[in-house]
Amino acid sequence: MYDPREDRISRRQMTAMGWVVLLAPLIRQIPGSLLGPAGRTGWLAIPAAALPLWGLSRLLGRFLKNRGPDEGLGEMFCRALGRGAGRAAALAYTIWLVLYTGFVLRAGADRFIAAVYPQSHPWIFMGVMLVLGLVAALGRLRTLARCAQVSLPLLAAVFWGVMLFALPEVDWGNLVPVTVGDLPGTALAVLPMTDTLGILAFMAFLQGRVQPGQPPGPAPSCLLWLLLGALALFVTTVGTFGAELAQNLHYPFFAMIRGIRIFDLLDRVEALVVAQWVITDFILVSMLLQICSGTLTLALRGPGVPRRRWLAAGCAAAAALAGWLCAPTSFALRRLTLYVFPLGNAVFIFAGLPLIFLVGRLRKTI
Repeated sequence: MYDPREDRISRRQMTAMGWVVLLAPLIRQIPGSLLGPAGRTGWLAIPAAALPLWGLSRLLGRFLKNRGPDEGLGEMFCRALGRGAGRAAALAYTIWLVLYTGFVLRAGADRFIAAVYPQSHPWIFMGVMLVLGLVAALGRLRTLARCAQVSLPLLAAVFWGVMLFALPEVDWGNLVPVTVGDLPGTALAVLPMTDTLGILAFMAFLQGRVQPGQPPGPAPSCLLWLLLGALALFVTTVGTFGAELAQNLHYPFFAMIRGIRIFDLLDRVEALVVAQWVITDFILVSMLLQICSGTLTLALRGPGVPRRRWLAAGCAAAAALAGWLCAPTSFALRRLTLYVFPLGNAVFIFAGLPLIFLVGRLRKTI
């Protein structure tokens, strides 16, 4: 029988999950979301995003500072807002995360089609990924976290290996010089960069399932490596194609790695990379369904009730419908990628969480 008290993960496992699940959003967003406001100098926005992300981490740390051993972010909503309003807030976050899960399914299928099977339909890839993710969501979080730990070295080796072999093709003139006139656009590009990595905040809903006595959220080293990865992505893709061409490409990262040859032994590098990124999508979808089933349990039954795992099936069905309807074409998906979902995530992360925290501080309940 499932015992939630035995389904605990360590902070190291939480960090491994954070690194793995952010690889797919990074590739989806970088460099496209930075090129619009900043052009070739968008790489400067990546280290600049460290400050607001550090602020978000501090906010979550304060939010969860006085939590109980089985309490995560959702339970702290109930403390901050009161039981009724907190459950309503948990329901709102559940709905958004279900929609986001559907978008992740659709985007992962589109990436696979663009890189490997250009004449295929996305629904079969979405269906397979959803079934795999649901099976994992119905199981233990500890199993999923161990899968992330095992996958992380291989994913990191593939990612940094590709970056290394891409460097000889970089034309550094596509990235410099930087002038004073470039700084306003670079400042605007900090917003989408912060939003992309801010998705880590949703992992705070799992904090009640982390072993007691450990700090909330992934370790700071996770954020550092993600920023370095984003910088490497921007430099190699924009340095290879130039800002104008990279902005017009649907997936500039995969277009770049098509030209990579590894010692004349491996020609289809993009197929290998996409196959590895299936693991990333699997862990991301599974984690989101784990979170959704937990927050939906909280919304329906209140705090203190163990997660009803079967609710993950309902969340998965709703995510499948959202993924089916959200983007009938790749062009519609590109709009969702660059505008709709980044804006929604920004509202829930950078507006919703500080507002709930502020209400809790004013009510002196957290």
